[in-house]
Amino acid sequence: MRKLKYIIYGIMPILLSVSGWVVFNKYIRTNHYQLLFPYSIFQFRNSSPTDTRIGSDGRVQIFIPAGSASVGRDEYTENVYVSDYWIDQIPVTVKDYKKFLTENPLLEPRYVDDYHKYWVSKEYELLPVVFVSWGQAEDYCEYYGGHLPTEIQWEKAGRGPEGIVLYWDDSNKAFNKANYDNFYGGKTLSGWLPDGKTIYGVMDMSGNVREWGMEWMRGYDQPVFTGNWTELLAIQEGMMGRILKGGSYVDDVSHLRLNSRDIHDPNSPGLNRGFRCVYEK
Repeated sequence: MRKLKYIIYGIMPILLSVSGWVVFNKYIRTNHYQLLFPYSIFQFRNSSPTDTRIGSDGRVQIFIPAGSASVGRDEYTENVYVSDYWIDQIPVTVKDYKKFLTENPLLEPRYVDDYHKYWVSKEYELLPVVFVSWGQAEDYCEYYGGHLPTEIQWEKAGRGPEGIVLYWDDSNKAFNKANYDNFYGGKTLSGWLPDGKTIYGVMDMSGNVREWGMEWMRGYDQPVFTGNWTELLAIQEGMMGRILKGGSYVDDVSHLRLNSRDIHDPNSPGLNRGFRCVYEK
């Protein structure tokens, strides 16, 4: 009897500890998404040294002034003149895309299996939208008067006129500036890491989600396309896939460099592929 008593006394603390840990994790401890506080529109706007405005979709846009810009990589780096335009300060969010679908009953993003929660739960609405194809992203941008950025426009907004490739020394980790190497265990809120903003105040151009670009890609080490977006939109023959820029939360720093490229089938959405839009009026 005494032996049984000792066994019970020995087991009870363990059971209480385990049950307490389960209750704490499930009902008390906030997860890392609940700890992320998004910046307000006014805070976003104040972070840009150029003009800002609110677009027809209710999102902050940043003015990128006309001028020369260093684009491309390695021996293909060149200075090109870029006309002025506006660009979304942060990637399009789940909430933004849901609003778009209420006005346009098009195909929903293909959030499958465990990722379905990111589409149906309000907890994740300020994350960048993913699982959208290139065509779905372009449809969104054109509906609100814009289009996906050309590579030149994307690099100008990210690199500035001086052609900055990365906003930190890549020999050091910079998780306060970019979401990469799976440090946060998933996507973070669009614009949640303002320390990584570009010189124009554009956020999330390195890490979090790769961003669809306008062009079909000829190769990883080729000159950037030139021409206006309607011309680039029409170029398809002989190309392999659409350009993606900026790297994502699962990528290493080599993908985050602002002159790097990735490539993917435009009809194949994925868990780390999102987008932002540019506007020329």
